[in-house]
Amino acid sequence: YDLWEEVSSASFFTSAVQHRALRQGVTFAKKIGYTSAVNNWTTQADNILCFLQVKRSRFCIYPFLTCALKTFWNGLHLKSNTKEGRSGIDANSALASIHTFDAAAGCDGATFQPCSDKALASLKVYVDSFRAIYAINRGTGSNGAVATGRYPEDIYYGGNPWYLTTAAVAEQLYDSLIVWKAQKSVTITNVSLAFFQQFLPSVKPGTYASDSKVYTTLMDATKQQADGFLAVNAKYTPADGSLSEQYHKDTGAPLSAKHLTWSYASALTAFAAREGRVLPSWGAKGLKVPDVCVPNPGPIVSATFNVVAKTVFGENIYVTGSLDQLVNWSPNDALLLSATAYPTWSITLDIPASTNFEYKFIRKSNGAVTWESGPNHLVTTPTTGSIEFSTTWR
Repeated sequence: YDLWEEVSSASFFTSAVQHRALRQGVTFAKKIGYTSAVNNWTTQADNILCFLQVKRSRFCIYPFLTCALKTFWNGLHLKSNTKEGRSGIDANSALASIHTFDAAAGCDGATFQPCSDKALASLKVYVDSFRAIYAINRGTGSNGAVATGRYPEDIYYGGNPWYLTTAAVAEQLYDSLIVWKAQKSVTITNVSLAFFQQFLPSVKPGTYASDSKVYTTLMDATKQQADGFLAVNAKYTPADGSLSEQYHKDTGAPLSAKHLTWSYASALTAFAAREGRVLPSWGAKGLKVPDVCVPNPGPIVSATFNVVAKTVFGENIYVTGSLDQLVNWSPNDALLLSATAYPTWSITLDIPASTNFEYKFIRKSNGAVTWESGPNHLVTTPTTGSIEFSTTWR
């Protein structure tokens, strides 16, 4: 699920931290002698790492479904949620980078380390998306630090800056500085070029050693910008030092939950990164992305969806719902039912066992889509065997 618990779709942050957790779980299990499940955990960690690079929109083990491919990366920035309806520009990506930071991995792109080209490109797009939509940001230069929120389309409490998201930007920059200092160089690619050109417009792709003027200029500018994000938070922090969840986009007044633990934690981790503190490696260095992502749906059951529906010539009945196998509420990709037993339309799918999910039927005719009326069908699959879900069109 989405980091903000608002979108039922694949989430870059969720997948990235699950990947790290599995790697650390394998290491811990080996230390305590619990090795019976380690191979499977490693396999699933590899699958998640693969999934982070390229996301399959279907489980390809179901031969009747097209294996169209999607990716979290759209060529310009990470699209933090795979479900349509938002730009995908989200603090999700910065938070994922800092929560999976492993200095030993350098600027590794496969694990989207803070100084990797895709992570930096995404950071700039994310920050820039808030420059004009919050009144308190107006008048700031094109590379100046600004207050940032969860995502530009946010409407919660009217959509405002959050202390933790603004601190996350600073922390990603500080983490990048840690690695650049350690490796004594900065590498710029075509992907990350826009990020670096905000500080030095004339800079070109290449690797710049620590004894170069370009390196010094970029390091100093990045540090200044990182400090600026913390200064923005400080400006809108009450005199008693208390941190709420948000602050008002027009006035800077604290909003929503008071004394939010995550806000305090984000300040502490950003301060630690500023001081150059590095946590032990979790094993990100040298990981190889598998050539093929292999989904593992776990135990499955056979589920038949039946609906009695009379149609006119050229009209067909489809189903979609809250599972990957039901294409995640996508009317465009909804699954066509068979009319062999007309007026009963049917389709049989392999879906996860012991799972609660929702679904609905739709009609399509000449490009027009009509949803079944009433609430979604809420059902549960058994632990084994098969099941039928039958209804009449509403």
